[in-house]
Amino acid sequence: MLTLIAGLVLAFYLVFFCRTYVLAANLNRHKSAATVPARAPAQSVYPQFRSSSGTIRWLNEQMPLKVFVSHGTTLDKIIDEESGVPVCNVGNLAHWPDLAASAIEKEGELQNQPVAEGFCPEHYDAAVQGISFWKRFEKDGLFSFQFTDDPSDADIYVFWVNHFVGNNGMALFASDIRGYTAKRSFWLKDIQSGKRPPFKPVVIVLRTTDAVGRPMALAKMRASAAHEFGHALGIEGHSGDPHDLMSVYYGNGTISNNDAATIRYLYHLVPDLVP
Repeated sequence: MLTLIAGLVLAFYLVFFCRTYVLAANLNRHKSAATVPARAPAQSVYPQFRSSSGTIRWLNEQMPLKVFVSHGTTLDKIIDEESGVPVCNVGNLAHWPDLAASAIEKEGELQNQPVAEGFCPEHYDAAVQGISFWKRFEKDGLFSFQFTDDPSDADIYVFWVNHFVGNNGMALFASDIRGYTAKRSFWLKDIQSGKRPPFKPVVIVLRTTDAVGRPMALAKMRASAAHEFGHALGIEGHSGDPHDLMSVYYGNGTISNNDAATIRYLYHLVPDLVP
C-alpha cells in the first residue's frame, strides 16, 4: 500500500513539474516574440542609377517640379523633312527635348497635334496614378512635384504614341518597351559659376498599345508611367533585379525597397549634372 501511495505522489509531482515547465517555456517564447523587433525587408542601392557622366538629379531650387500629362497628344505626326520619318523616333531620342520645346513655344502648335491611336481616357488616369507613386518621397524632403494643365508652365511632359519607330521609320511592334524618357542635363559646376544653360523640357513618351497591338492594360500603363518618371527624376539606368520597378521588367509594377533606397541615396548626393 505504501508503495502504491508513493508511486501516486511521484506521478503527481512529475505531471505538475512538466506542466509548469511547458507553461514557462510558452511564456518565454511569447515574450521573446513580443520584444524582438521584426526584421526589416532587405534593400540595396543599385549602381545603375548613375549615368556614364555621373549623377543626375534636380535641385531644391527647382522644386516643385511641374508635370504636364497630355490627354493623348502624340508628336509622331511631326515629320523630318530630310528623312521623311517622324522626328520623335527612338534614334532621335536626344533631340526630343528640342522637339517638345519647339512645339510648346509655337502658338497653337501643340494643340494642333493629334491624339495617339489606341489612347483612351483611362490611360491618362493610369499615367497620373503611376507617376504619383513617387509622391511618397515628398515627406522625406527629397523632391516635390505637382501636375499642371498648362503646357507653358511645366518641367516634365508626358506624350503618347501608338508604337515606337526607329530612325528608318520602321515600327518597333515586337518590343515590350512601353516608354522612353529624354532629358538634357547640364553640369552643376557651370551653373554655379554663373552660366545660364538653355534648359529644355524632360519628355516622356508612353506607348498606348502592347506588343500585339492591343490597348495597353491599365496596370502596365501605371507601371510604365512610374518607371519613366523614375528616369525623369534621375535614375538613369536599369536595375539588374527584375523585382524592381526600375528594371526592364518593371517588377510588380510598384516601387520596390531597392527603388526606394536608390532614390533616397541619389537625392542625398550632390549631383554632377542637373536636368
